Amino acid sequence: MLSRYPIWEGGAVEEFREELNTLFYPARVEPLGDGGARGGLLRGVRTEHLTVGLMRFGRPTLVDPGRTGAGYHVNVTLAGRIPSASDGEETVATVGRAAVFAPHRGHRLEHCPAGAVQLGIQVDRRLVDTELEVLLGRPVRAPVEFALDFDLSSPAARAWRAGLDLLLAELDRPDGLIWSAAVRSYHERSLATGLLLAQRHSYTEALQGGGTPATPRSVRRVIDLVQGHPQDPHTLGDLARTAGVSARRLQEAFREHVGSTPMEYLRAVRLDRVHDELRAGTSSVTEAAHRWGFSHPSRFAAAYRARFGVLPSVTAREGR
Repeated sequence: MLSRYPIWEGGAVEEFREELNTLFYPARVEPLGDGGARGGLLRGVRTEHLTVGLMRFGRPTLVDPGRTGAGYHVNVTLAGRIPSASDGEETVATVGRAAVFAPHRGHRLEHCPAGAVQLGIQVDRRLVDTELEVLLGRPVRAPVEFALDFDLSSPAARAWRAGLDLLLAELDRPDGLIWSAAVRSYHERSLATGLLLAQRHSYTEALQGGGTPATPRSVRRVIDLVQGHPQDPHTLGDLARTAGVSARRLQEAFREHVGSTPMEYLRAVRLDRVHDELRAGTSSVTEAAHRWGFSHPSRFAAAYRARFGVLPSVTAREGR
């Protein structure tokens, strides 16, 4: 994971502190007890609105960034147990339970044991606030207050984690499309939107109800957009903005009038376009998938098979 972005491995704690602060933001990093840094590791990379880092602790360590002001931060534990705190609220981040920190609140990792591994994902505050405004269909004036403990077992949280895994896979691919501006923006906005929909926060109730009801005309505007430009990197927020309603109202209207969610409808249209090209024999599987907005081969193949009952390679062979 993030093997193409090595930063530090097995050196002094002072070096780890300096590199971690450079990647994310200034933090107090102190060893707890004696021992070397054997096994310690830091990898990381930045995109326009995200910073993603992989940390493996070679010795028990305290990490205390305080109030960063930099962005919302999610720590996903991959191994070990990491007690975490934020302005009096406490949790233990483990495999399956992440921790979410806000830029306007202090936070610290009180004891990162030797061998613990975690992913740190920092999302720019402006991006999260903008996506929230799009989802709500109105301006946001107060910062988002996320709950600290993030249970990754719920369906929405699993979808968010799948989006994170897709981003990591793209970052690790030498020929990944993540450095294309449109693809990068899609992944960044999807991660921010998914976090707002998966984790409880001060605007959750507003997202789950209220707002202007979506009319069939609103649904038609979204359908026309999707049919006309299915290859574009649309997020749920983009479609809600087109409809002129909140994301919640748009989803309700789509279920009523179309029988699916907006994003399911978008994926179906994209798959249909790929299917048509492969049957006509005008494109290879890779070319067609990329043209219609699919950047991850295995996920695309699984979705294609679920819709048409065969792998895309079979349709392409028949087309030829």
